[in-house]
Amino acid sequence: MAKTIKVVYKTVLFILGVIFIILGLIGLMLPVIPQIPFLIAGAICLTRSSSRLRNWLFSHRLYQKHCKKYVEKHPFLRKLLGV
Repeated sequence: MAKTIKVVYKTVLFILGVIFIILGLIGLMLPVIPQIPFLIAGAICLTRSSSRLRNWLFSHRLYQKHCKKYVEKHPFLRKLLGV
């Protein structure tokens, strides 16, 4: 039973993460929709849904170059992303 709940939880987080990323990308094209909160929410959902995605994101060169120092400085973001 607990494994089923965990699978459903991770699936819901993955779906929400994809939806948030899509909304963030739409926000890049439309100035009415803010993109940054959606992209951050999407990244948080996706990193919590899959360890494979988390490893890919944290080892990606764009994350290493632009986000790593910022996330390490802010304990709130470290806790949310599970770093």
